[in-house]
Amino acid sequence: MNDESGTPPPGYREPALAWAVEYTDERDPGSRFQAGAFTTEAQAQKLLDQLVASGRHEDLWINMIPVHETVEDWEWDR
Repeated sequence: MNDESGTPPPGYREPALAWAVEYTDERDPGSRFQAGAFTTEAQAQKLLDQLVASGRHEDLWINMIPVHETVEDWEWDR
């Protein structure tokens, strides 16, 4: 929960980012799976492109995931 000053609380740490290549599988409706996760969007895109080219998956996307160290850091980012 950001305060009005916009200043993070003492000890706040910015979240790291993970880029996950995700997909659905029609054999398990409603479920989502991760093919892999990376520290850069470029590497996630590279895997997505390879999977699309192989024709193995139809419904693919990249999900950016902020990774917080503490709940307090997460709360401040809300």
